[in-house]
Amino acid sequence: MSPRWRTLTSGTTTPDRLWRVGALLVVACLATAMVSLLAGLDRRDALGAGGTRVAALNTDSAQLYRSLNEADAMASSGFVSGGSGGSGGEAPAVRARYDDHVSRAAARLVHAAGLLPPGGRDAADVELLARQLPRYTALVESARAQGGQPSARETLNTASALMRTTLLPAADQLRRSQAAALAANYRGASAFPLVVVIVAAVTLAGVGFVGVAERRRTNRILNLGLLASAALLAVALLWWLTATFVAAGRLDAARAHGDVTTALDDARVAVLQARAAETRSLAEGAGPDQESGPLFDRLLGAGGQLDRAASAADPASARGIAAVRAAATGWRDAHERLRALSASGDRPRALASAAGADPEGSAVSFDRLNASLATALGEDRTALALDVRGADATLTGIALGPAILALLAAVAAAIGVGRRIWEYR
Repeated sequence: MSPRWRTLTSGTTTPDRLWRVGALLVVACLATAMVSLLAGLDRRDALGAGGTRVAALNTDSAQLYRSLNEADAMASSGFVSGGSGGSGGEAPAVRARYDDHVSRAAARLVHAAGLLPPGGRDAADVELLARQLPRYTALVESARAQGGQPSARETLNTASALMRTTLLPAADQLRRSQAAALAANYRGASAFPLVVVIVAAVTLAGVGFVGVAERRRTNRILNLGLLASAALLAVALLWWLTATFVAAGRLDAARAHGDVTTALDDARVAVLQARAAETRSLAEGAGPDQESGPLFDRLLGAGGQLDRAASAADPASARGIAAVRAAATGWRDAHERLRALSASGDRPRALASAAGADPEGSAVSFDRLNASLATALGEDRTALALDVRGADATLTGIALGPAILALLAAVAAAIGVGRRIWEYR
């Protein structure tokens, strides 16, 4: 160690002491800049590139799950839409809806596969879905080719069983995994920046202490360099706190809309599963189905999916949920009338209700409910996206802005202490 360095690090003169104090303040400011930069980059990634990827996967998985349910509901609906267990030919509109939902599911699978890293549970679920979806569609096509033969019903039942036991569980697991990942991103983006606040506050306190101590020791006005350093650190800290609290408010609102959309997605799936059970039972000629009752309870019962959606909704969302509830009640009533017709042996009228020939029947009421659910979901998804964009805008500059201020604070502290050393000598 050189004599000069030994003097600076252990000397007892005032210039040596000031040099050590100045070096400590500069290091503290640089540490504040580094911590601020890393924390800011993490938050920006949570809503920026990384967050966009997770949000896209969440959208893909949710729409994939819904499209698979829609496809299964339309496949069973198509079997009764011709009028007599499929023998009258499938209605073109029902066939078009089935094809559309299968195409949507396939497109979502391809998109999700491109976003997911290889390996892991989510990638395995996507691979499973990609293998089994063609098998499902082949079974449905085989049932169509068999027309109204009894074997067609067996083939359709096999396809539906594949959907319910393999495809839908995998899609649901993927949906829940991505929803959890997105929620974790939002929590990370809105979490209190404890480390940044502690480091910045300690550095600010240190600069303030040195400035006050030097003023008392020299009986002069405050050191302008140290004053500027303290002001810059205070602005950086205030920037962090303000951006965090505002972004947290926007993300809290986004999470509330997310809770509404999750509940409405679950409600839509329950509706589709009830519709599939209704038409599947008619196609089999087995009398009233036993699956729809519990699904309606999950949808409309106390603490059910619509109650969950309403509990998280703001006034605008509440209006859409009320419309969904009214449509769901109307479809439940139409479904009960269909069950009564089926139980009484009036199969032609039951088929007319299920196929859409009856304007007050189950199919028309189901379409009305499906449309109201789509509207409510669209409104809440739009509100959620606006809140996320607002939080993202609030965090603009959080990675570089406070870090640059802390670097400037380091320069100001060095100048202030250096000025004091120069004056002493």
